[in-house]
Amino acid sequence: MEDARCGEIVVLLDQLEDLIEEGKTNFLSGKVAIDKDQMIEIIRDIRLKLPTEVQQSVWIMDERNKILDQAEKEAHIIVEEAREQRQMMIERDQITEFAKERAENIIATAKADAKEMHMGAVAYAQDTCKDVEQRLKFTLESVHQEVQAFESYITDLLRDVYDNRQELKEMSAQLEQEE
Repeated sequence: MEDARCGEIVVLLDQLEDLIEEGKTNFLSGKVAIDKDQMIEIIRDIRLKLPTEVQQSVWIMDERNKILDQAEKEAHIIVEEAREQRQMMIERDQITEFAKERAENIIATAKADAKEMHMGAVAYAQDTCKDVEQRLKFTLESVHQEVQAFESYITDLLRDVYDNRQELKEMSAQLEQEE
């Protein structure tokens, strides 16, 4: 499935490259004028076809938040349960102290677990975003190199046409002088 998406992204990048190649080149500045709406549409399609790692990182962040919320609710429930138990056993100091320590241990464990999950989700999201960023940079560099090669090719062609025109001018001038 990911290979298909990557293939679709390559096709969209090819379309973007074609759009740039088909654009009108300004002779003096070398800049290319392209259809803005077509380019925006292709970029939107690329965004829709991004690898699922990007979508997964968003899902992971949502799940992390849900887990943290659930852990906090469970911690509140546990604290409330511990308070109720303490009230019922207030006359027995040892049992009351044990319940308090137990509740604190459960809260500390829940907080530690939530923090560990949070750190893992953030690390995974960072790694995924870094991978996507590197892929996009590579793609951008490839497109940039292709555009530079195309500009160099057109510049060489223009020079050849100009040189040929100059030769024709000189030949025409020589023919006029001979007559």
